[in-house]
This record gives sequence, C-alpha cells and structure tokens, in this order.
Amino acid sequence: MNRHAPPLVLLALVTAIAPVALHMLVPALPLLAVVFDAPSGAVQLVLTLFLAGIAVGQLVYGPVSDRFGRRPVLLAGLALFLGGTALCGLAWSLPALIVGRTFQALGGCAGMVLGRAIVRDVYDRERSASALATIMMAMSLAPSLSPLIGAYLAEWSGWRADFVLLGLVGAAVLVLTAAKLEETHAPVPVNFIGMIGSFVLLLRSPAFLSFAFATAFTSASWFTFLAAAPCLLSELLHEPPSTYGLMILLPMAGYILGNAGVVRLSVLLGSARLFITGLAVSLASGVMLAVWCLADLTPWALFVPMAISSIGNGMSQPPGVAAGLSVYPRIAGAASGLLGFMQMGVAALGTLLLGLLPRDSVTAMVAVVGASLALAQICGLLTLRRSAQASHTMPAAPLPGKAAKGT
Repeated sequence: MNRHAPPLVLLALVTAIAPVALHMLVPALPLLAVVFDAPSGAVQLVLTLFLAGIAVGQLVYGPVSDRFGRRPVLLAGLALFLGGTALCGLAWSLPALIVGRTFQALGGCAGMVLGRAIVRDVYDRERSASALATIMMAMSLAPSLSPLIGAYLAEWSGWRADFVLLGLVGAAVLVLTAAKLEETHAPVPVNFIGMIGSFVLLLRSPAFLSFAFATAFTSASWFTFLAAAPCLLSELLHEPPSTYGLMILLPMAGYILGNAGVVRLSVLLGSARLFITGLAVSLASGVMLAVWCLADLTPWALFVPMAISSIGNGMSQPPGVAAGLSVYPRIAGAASGLLGFMQMGVAALGTLLLGLLPRDSVTAMVAVVGASLALAQICGLLTLRRSAQASHTMPAAPLPGKAAKGT
C-alpha cells in the first residue's frame, strides 16, 4: 500500500464536486417552479433529496472503501455523478430532474467521504485538522462562485446550461483522479457483519455522537438557509436570481475566513477550544439574524448574519470532523460515512421541516436556523465532558471482529 499523501488540490476538487452541484442550481429554484408549473414546496425537493442522496451515499461509501480501498470506490462514485448530471440536463419533467439530482448526489458524495478518509489515512489527528481546513478553504472557492455562475447561466441560457457545465467539470475531475490518485488504504476482505459492527461501535460512542450531532446541526442551519433564501428574495423582495448569486458570496467568504483561522489557531488554542468558540460565534449570529430579519427584511439582513455564522462554521467544522474521525482511526472510512450521513440527514430534515411550515414570511427560516444553531452549541458543550471520558475508555473498546489497538 502507498501511503504517500496525494495532492491537496486533487482532494479539494473531489471533495468540492458535490457542493458545487448543490449550490449551482439553488438560485434557479424559483425559475424551476415557473418552468415546471410546480409549487415551491415541490421544487424544494430538488435540494432536499439531493441532501438525502448525499446522506445515504456517505453511509455506504465509508465502509465499502474500508473494504475495497479508496481509489476504485472514488472512481465509481465520480462516474455515477456524471450519469446523474446527464439525466438532469435531459430532464423532461420535475420528477425526472429530482431523480437525476439524486443520482448526482449519490455519486458526488464519494468525494466528500473519501477526501476526508484519505486525509485521515495519511495524517495524525492534529495534522488532519489543519489539512482538512486547508482543503475546505480551497474547495470553498468553487461553491462560492458556483451560485453566481449558475444564476447568470440560468438567466442567460436557461437552467439546463448549469448541467452542461457540471458535466464538463465532472469529466475533468474523473480524469485527474484516475491519473493522480494512488491507493492510501489497505483493502481487507468483505465482511458485512464487520460493516454493521463498525457503525454500531461508533453509535455507542458518546464522544463520536457529540461531535457528529454538533456538526450535523451546524450543517442543518446552513442548508435550511440555502433552501429558504432564493424564495424569500424572489417572492417577498422581488429580486432576480443574480441577487442571490452575488449575496451568497458573503457567507462563502466568511467560511473561507473561518477555515483560515483554523489553520492558524488550532495549534495556539487547541482543537477543542476552537471548536466551541466557532459554535458560539454561529449561535450569536443566529440571534442577529432573527433580530434583523424580523425588524426589516432586506438582502443584507439575510446575508450579513449568515456571513458571521459561516465564520463560526468554518472554525468549528474542521476540528469537529477531525475529532470524530479520530475516535477510532482504524475505521476512519466508516466514521467518515456515518458522520456525513448524520450531517446531510439532519440537514435534509431541516429543509423538509421548512417546506412544511408557512412560506409567506421569514419566520419559519429564522426559527429552524436558530434552533439548529442552539442544538449545535448544546452538543458541542457535551463534547467537553465526553471527549475526556472517551480518552480513558477508547483503548479498551473492541473493534468489530478483533481487539482494538490503543488509539
């Protein structure tokens, strides 16, 4: 097995492909409602089921990559992403588009899972937090620009042009991955009982669950905002899709700034303190969002608080993910898949809850985002106790099918 670290640029590309696909279509959601003559709640399934597809896919890719290796599983996922993108570009109805988006998500999420697992294969816990932050900071540039590009493509050439561009990008990433990525994990024989045992072991770990739920509720706050903002801008403020494409640059830049803080502050403050601080910043911004939006709804009232929240998210997510993957390093692939499943699953539930609430005001979005940030802070505070307790119990915990070595 070759454990040489692959280029961080390549890991950023494979990790970014699904977020790029997700964000590029978001500004066009109000347009899709007109094109397919469908209510906004039905069109929102384009986002909700994309998140659900990412959740399910991550649950599978993690343990499968532990058994078969990172490289072949990642290549298969990128190929599935291309197939889903083609179906979306040819979609003749809203259900066909939703199915294509689901396949897109199932394939693209391979990069999200395996990018994290590959980092954990070649770095220890502290260095993996820094590497994850560097990858996330670099990959955030693409999702930052994709809503703006998607908005103008939809206005100028129609929504199908978004998928033409996504297909070209996906093909390029597939070719680069086949050429540059070497295997970083020694495959082991297939053992489905072992796969289930890996998940059970992680679900019985209070330390893992605390980090996983904290990052999951943080993700839910962000994706709930993404689901609500285009409709609020279009229906209540009568703004074109390009307004969303421009304003979303603020929170995206905030996330990059938060990631940059991780690289510099993780050594000085320690990952635990940085994690809690980031969650606190996000919660404070949620209060700001409620006050500003309920007082006077404007694009700035929507996006400035979320930009501050994104700074906190950028500070908290990398150390939270790194800590979750480090609970049992020998099953980092399963941990990455389960953590990603919980993040996207909770986010999908948040967007689904938003669709069930009244859409004639900003109140529903403020309530779901605020509740998600509060729950993330509570789970984050629990990690302070549980991680200390887990440090004493983890070495004695058995791995599925064999005794665990000390971690």
